[in-house]
Amino acid sequence: MKGWRFLPVLWLCLALPVRAQEAPLGGFAFLRLSPAARVTALGETPATVADDDVALFLLNPALLHPAQHRQLQVSYLNHLSDLRAGTIAYGWHRNGLGTLGLALRFLDWGAIDEADLEGNRNGTFRPIDLALTVGLGRAAGPSLHYGVSLHLIHTTLADRRATALALDAGVRYEIPERLLTIGASLHHLGVTLQTLGTTPDRLPFDVRLGLRKRLRYLPLQMTLTAYDLPHFWQRPENQTWIGRLFYHLNFGAELGAGRSFQLRFGYSYRRHEMLKIRPRLDLAGFNAGFGLRLAGLHFDYAFSSWSSLGTLHHLTVQTRL
Repeated sequence: MKGWRFLPVLWLCLALPVRAQEAPLGGFAFLRLSPAARVTALGETPATVADDDVALFLLNPALLHPAQHRQLQVSYLNHLSDLRAGTIAYGWHRNGLGTLGLALRFLDWGAIDEADLEGNRNGTFRPIDLALTVGLGRAAGPSLHYGVSLHLIHTTLADRRATALALDAGVRYEIPERLLTIGASLHHLGVTLQTLGTTPDRLPFDVRLGLRKRLRYLPLQMTLTAYDLPHFWQRPENQTWIGRLFYHLNFGAELGAGRSFQLRFGYSYRRHEMLKIRPRLDLAGFNAGFGLRLAGLHFDYAFSSWSSLGTLHHLTVQTRL
């Protein structure tokens, strides 16, 4: 029987909204990682922002938008230790059909020592997680939009494999006179075709509700997303009632100086509670970043504080082909 060190696994699980009393997600937990720098900076779950940012459909397929036509986006996340993650996304629009989105996500765990039960090392192996996604978004009127996405997910861990098929579905409703957008989506509803071990690997099923409000006289838009709603009543008992509510909320804000430059901020109360180490002034759960447009290229950068564990850096580049 083969064994391996679990330190990178522990680090990744700290980033995921999973409580100790729940069964582990197994080989598909990487699906919760942010797919792009802008998403990271806005708190990682902004389910209502629809523009030419093509990777947003991974948060809600109803965010597929005609402005994403022929947009190609590449993202890279420098995670803790040797973990590296990335996303390649592309959009294509056709009148009468809608907007198609195609994305490939990966998580590379780096080289991990392999050993038997006696501790004898047998070299190294490199776990890889992959997800291929195809989505379609359409308009059902001037204000209502809907979309669906299909994921093919595969995990390789030494000589073990896990495979699954999953479906996302979402809606987006715009209220232009109030500069307000409302979104709802369900994620990773599917079936596991192959598991890593004897215990079935669960898909990270999620239901999210989101709001986006743009201010009328200030170039500022704010996002509020309620996530992990299927487990709302399983909140930690050591939290106050306000803390229990905030445990399922992420906040984001984007301030624009025209179309050329944007500042972004996000906050996750849950991540702060899970990662904070210092009793005071611990920035765990705080995200920030910026967006820059130059000569047809879009550059986005974001960082996330993981308290004393370090800082994650996320970079995205997008262009129209």
